Amino acid sequence: MKFRLATSLFDDVSRAREQEWRVALMDLNADADGEEPTLTLARRADGGSEVTISGTPDSDGVAEFSRDVLRRQFRDYEHVIKQISGAGAFGARQYETLDYAKKLVHDEAGEVIQETLAPFVSLDHKQARRLFTLVFLISSELPEVMVRRHRRDA
Repeated sequence: MKFRLATSLFDDVSRAREQEWRVALMDLNADADGEEPTLTLARRADGGSEVTISGTPDSDGVAEFSRDVLRRQFRDYEHVIKQISGAGAFGARQYETLDYAKKLVHDEAGEVIQETLAPFVSLDHKQARRLFTLVFLISSELPEVMVRRHRRDA
């Protein structure tokens, strides 16, 4: 399996946001075998994402992640990132709590992604969690400073 970003994503996007997407894509492809099928991510008009699956014998298609499908996970993940980015100085215990909350959201979102893509491909939990990160990043309107902090604190 291999993962790609639709070229349309790069229209009118800042260099910093593009770089963040590329790093998340690299992380996602790091454990992938590079064989077919290919999953190509694009942004939907409603702010969600879609994944086009190609290269499978009988199950090519499009899986949609509208803002509603991952609404709670997007909201919770954004909330945690904002707390980590904006909290300034806080203790190790608070950071550990926020980091744990971020991992829980990743786990829940990974399960939703696995279920949504199940008719097309089988993702392991680690891939699904990483795919959530990329789906979140291309769907998010977080200020760039928070997006950059997300990587450092991820």
